[in-house]
Amino acid sequence: MGKSTGRFRNEETRLAILDATRTELASRGWDKLSFERVAAVAGVGKQTLYRWWPTKTALVSEMVTEGGILPVGPVEVTDDVRRDVTAWMIAVGRVHDDPDAAAVLQAVVAAVAEDADLSAQYDDRITTVARTRLRERLQRAVDAADLPPDLKIDVVTQVFMAMVLWCLVTRRPLDQALIADLVTTTLQKP
Repeated sequence: MGKSTGRFRNEETRLAILDATRTELASRGWDKLSFERVAAVAGVGKQTLYRWWPTKTALVSEMVTEGGILPVGPVEVTDDVRRDVTAWMIAVGRVHDDPDAAAVLQAVVAAVAEDADLSAQYDDRITTVARTRLRERLQRAVDAADLPPDLKIDVVTQVFMAMVLWCLVTRRPLDQALIADLVTTTLQKP
């Protein structure tokens, strides 16, 4: 969470501010995000935001962490690792089905590119979680001899995450055909 300079007095107000931040990112983007607009949308005084979040970066960081920006749930484990990874990637790609969620993610990507602190927090709280979950599923498949023993799991997980980010930045859907090609290319049978 972003470091606040004061205690949260009201959880409902905090959540309203985070929701307003998301709304403003979706409609205006990172560059035009302002405490004034967020405060107005949330129905609070601007000083409340400054008291709880000293910077725009701190506010967005907490919104990203609290908001489940990227669906990075566990990768299901069945008898078919390729099907499991495909289903997980499709779930991640569904962010494009919600124009507001896609706009927020694009704004967050812009913010991450601009702000080193937010970049580190985003990597720690979002992409590292996604990579870890994917890595765990791939390691199980390697251990079960469903994938080659010399599979470079870290490289493969980076490729999958890079594809997600590439689709976000270029505003392309992470569609099933693209996912199928990626899975077939990277997750070959032993």
